[in-house]
Amino acid sequence: MGHAGYATFFPSIEDYEFGDSPSTWAKVPAMRHALTEFPKTPYFFHIDDHTLIANPSISVEDHLTNKDRVQSLAITDVPVVPPDSVIKTLHGVPGDYVDLLLVQDKEGLSVNSFILRSGDWARYFLDMWFDPLYRSYNFQKAERHALEHIVQ
Repeated sequence: MGHAGYATFFPSIEDYEFGDSPSTWAKVPAMRHALTEFPKTPYFFHIDDHTLIANPSISVEDHLTNKDRVQSLAITDVPVVPPDSVIKTLHGVPGDYVDLLLVQDKEGLSVNSFILRSGDWARYFLDMWFDPLYRSYNFQKAERHALEHIVQ
């Protein structure tokens, strides 16, 4: 499939208001900002400063966002938030229906890197995730625990 190229977006944390919430929340309005700035971009890949891209010759489209690849990589029928969430990941979801790609680590859902498909759902999701109500809960792990709450 190949790719037409990638662009980077480096917003400043000072561009966003998040009140008394930890600065780690900035990734959420930054992604929303990117969706607004680049409306024709099909996917947005958030990576933090600890992310290592080991093989830049592999295209994101072929390796991660291709619908067949999404289906083959999906982890199904396991707790959404490990180790003991009663809500399990779905199976049999077509890869082209998936709008959010993220991974789990030993702590739960990882927000260090994730891929979001552009569209109405992405805008809704980011607006909901950054809602003042979720930020007011003062979750121990801030936006990570808020995301786990939303996903469950």
